[in-house]
Amino acid sequence: MEQWKGKVAIVTGASAGIGKAIVVKLVEYGVHVVALARREDKLKELAELLNEKGNDHGKVHTKVCDVTDEQAVKNVFSWVDSTLGGVYILINNAGTVKISSLLNGKLEDWQYMMNLNVLALNVCSREAFQSMTRNKIDGHIIQVNSTAGHSILPHFSMKMYNATKHAVRILCEGLRHELQLVGSKIKVSSLSPGAVSTDLLSSIYKCINKEPNSTVQLNSPIALKTEDVANAVISILATPPSVLIAEMTIVANGLTIQSHFQPSAATVEDLLQS
Repeated sequence: MEQWKGKVAIVTGASAGIGKAIVVKLVEYGVHVVALARREDKLKELAELLNEKGNDHGKVHTKVCDVTDEQAVKNVFSWVDSTLGGVYILINNAGTVKISSLLNGKLEDWQYMMNLNVLALNVCSREAFQSMTRNKIDGHIIQVNSTAGHSILPHFSMKMYNATKHAVRILCEGLRHELQLVGSKIKVSSLSPGAVSTDLLSSIYKCINKEPNSTVQLNSPIALKTEDVANAVISILATPPSVLIAEMTIVANGLTIQSHFQPSAATVEDLLQS
């Protein structure tokens, strides 16, 4: 991580959960972070907490930004260019889930997921590429994806979310291809965690358990901690210039990449005795 010390990273969705954990970890390694989110109060709390650290830590700059607003994103990158000398690392972490069936879901829910999970991610990646190119920086873009981008979730009403995360996988490889074609050395990595213990995950499982068309009532899953994902980001960034971790998938020990409905304890006992 020594190569990134004193350099600038932009982290989207930085006010809580995975984004917040990534900001904390980057600052520990001496990276200066521009933290983007919509909740100004949460961003201020994060900056006040981290900017009290010693000189061996990075500094946090906060920008209230809805990344689905293209002009707002452009303004942030313009500020980073003029004030901080350009971005070296982009962590596209902002994302959302709406419980919305393909059979009777709302267009506004589908559009919201596509706008945030796919289009905003692509806009931020485009602006990062242009900033890095202007400033002659061989930077690193990390897309925080999901195991939902690798397989269909078995839960009712989660398929549009699946679609957005599958799109992120294609966009990662597509971005790598286009960078290769123009001779750029900018890295692009996809990080796909399984279930992570966040407020968002809790709300998802509450909704799934209330879903009348769900065939199984789900309990809180085994889940990664947000720090686990932040540590994975550090592992990706710590590679030498000649090495790219194109895809990293992490799940909590005891889970699988493909989601499966869990049989009852009685069924498991029967299987073990057969």
